[in-house]
Amino acid sequence: MRIAIDATSVPRQRAGAGTYICNLVQALAQVDRDNTYFVLAKPGTFDRRSLERDGFQLVPVDLPSRLARMLWEQAMLPLHLRRLGVDVLHSPHYTTPLAPGRWRRVVTFHDVTFFLLPQRYPILRRLYFQGASHAGARLADLAIAVSETVKGDVVRHLRLSAERVRVVPLAPGPGFLPIEDSARMEAVRDRYGLPSRFILNVGTLEPGKNQATLVRAFHRLKGRGLEQGLVIAGQKGWMYEKLFRLVDGLGLREDVRFVGYVPADDLAAVYSMADLFVFPSLYEGFGLPPLEAMACGLPVVASNAPALAEVLNGAALLVNPSDVDALAEATARALADKRLRSRLRRQGLERASQFSWQRTARGTVGVYEAALSSARG
Repeated sequence: MRIAIDATSVPRQRAGAGTYICNLVQALAQVDRDNTYFVLAKPGTFDRRSLERDGFQLVPVDLPSRLARMLWEQAMLPLHLRRLGVDVLHSPHYTTPLAPGRWRRVVTFHDVTFFLLPQRYPILRRLYFQGASHAGARLADLAIAVSETVKGDVVRHLRLSAERVRVVPLAPGPGFLPIEDSARMEAVRDRYGLPSRFILNVGTLEPGKNQATLVRAFHRLKGRGLEQGLVIAGQKGWMYEKLFRLVDGLGLREDVRFVGYVPADDLAAVYSMADLFVFPSLYEGFGLPPLEAMACGLPVVASNAPALAEVLNGAALLVNPSDVDALAEATARALADKRLRSRLRRQGLERASQFSWQRTARGTVGVYEAALSSARG
């Protein structure tokens, strides 16, 4: 097969879908020696040396803005596909060209929060994703969902038949392991100004990650003598100003540390230094951060949202993300009970080990093969 992957949506600071695309491409280069790949990406997205092999070609596409990328996808990408003689196009982030072509289409859906939690998004962003996901679902020969939860949501909200949706889970990156190098950890601690003991949350600052409930629970625990600080790692997304005002209003400016975006090379060390990972997201399609934390040996308290319950599979304490008291109690229990912490650490490492990007890549190749060999239903 001649396979094109549109990686032009990967931002400079990778999170979520960007992490998925980069890890998938690198794993495909390792495990698939039978097919030819064309990866269309902005310059600097990938280390060329890690992808240099026969049958793997990076096609540079210099796009200065999100609008330019959207226009390029619709107007120019089909021309590239025809020139390259592509058999299968993988659109790994909801959207795909509307223009017809001889190639088969595989579209990845990471979640459908723009239908389930519309208030989470500014109106233009929400309308764009709703329309683009409907179009992507209609045009896809096969769709990839990152969890069984997302498959059910895609079938229900985008009206795909279940037979056209294949589940291919994600995985922690290869660098997410327990870090024991004290010099490396201290360098990371100094770089981000981390306290000696802390609770950790990782996620883009936006309403769906529900950091406001975490801050309220943390405030209650501080009132009961909690020693740890709270570290929130993640880039600014949208509608985050209320979170900063909440921290100030509760008098927590000295106790809550916003460290911004943390690249993967440093993030494993941050996970390894924390006392507990708390992730009260309202909805996830998969939930990579808690699985990354588990891979680093960190006990996890998380939301009981369906995809998180599916992925974490009993290896974390799960709570109602809207219940401040329940979140505070679970956090306090996980910090105080050494036997529980030991069990969560052990079960978390075991659960995280069941996922790998090589397995994700092989499953994705299977979807490419199925898309090429079967007529669309």
